[in-house]
Amino acid sequence: MKITIIGAGNVGSSVAYAMILRNVASELVLIDRNETLLLARDLELGQSIAALNLNIKLTCTSEYDECAGSDIVIFCAGLARKDGQSRDELLQVNADIMLNCAKKVKVFVNDPLFIILTNPVDFLLNTLFEHNIFDSKKIIAMAGTLDNARFKYELAKKFECNTKDIDTKLLGFHNDDMVLLKSHSLYKGQKISELLDEEEFDDIENEVKTGGAKVIKHLKTSAYLAPAVACIRMVEAIRTGEFLPMSVILHGEFGIENKAFGVLARINLNGVIELLSLELDEEEKNKLKKSLQKYNYIKD
Repeated sequence: MKITIIGAGNVGSSVAYAMILRNVASELVLIDRNETLLLARDLELGQSIAALNLNIKLTCTSEYDECAGSDIVIFCAGLARKDGQSRDELLQVNADIMLNCAKKVKVFVNDPLFIILTNPVDFLLNTLFEHNIFDSKKIIAMAGTLDNARFKYELAKKFECNTKDIDTKLLGFHNDDMVLLKSHSLYKGQKISELLDEEEFDDIENEVKTGGAKVIKHLKTSAYLAPAVACIRMVEAIRTGEFLPMSVILHGEFGIENKAFGVLARINLNGVIELLSLELDEEEKNKLKKSLQKYNYIKD
């Protein structure tokens, strides 16, 4: 499988490194306009491949023709969110960067599976869909898988258990309006709605929603290790057939027409192949409805 990563910064290089560690690609292409950065990435990533004795072809380049034949293109370029900056404030500048890169990819790859990691992911996915560059089934965004990992992490801390004992699910946007599904989240097979009172769950929810902002506060840049690993989970799900939370273009589901929204989905190299239908409790339905109304996805 050939995978192209656009953007050789912290996120893009971490995605490439994680792919090497998991040995998920036979060929990796890392594209960036910073030639000096590319030289450094080529050395470190190439040496990582050598250390593990892997048969992975690595190309670090500023030329888009190297992406020809890619099965997957992962967009990690753009500006990172700064401390105190909302995801929405990033939208216009990163949308321009993404569209420019996507059009260059289109010259050499007609319809790759195109995965967006750059924030704000949901609304960048909307922009990409609106410009009709790639098949709508083959454009998705990584965020829900990361948010779900943060959900699982916080619950494991609360119950003082291994994360393998936790099964979590969520829906919605990659922002404070995400909906954590306590009715479908389990600790050792038992619903967490039966184990946590409202105040305890609210505390967990707050920690999940501020997980990215806390990294920015301490690191002075946006998160990149956990997002990279979450992206690898999505790529590996192509083989396993696992349902994972991710942002996809909906065509009527949840009453949403031709908009990006975070759902549980199965994907393969042909794109989104199935969505998981979940019965929500009344509180979850209300939260979901409010978030959709807030962004004018549905009418009041």
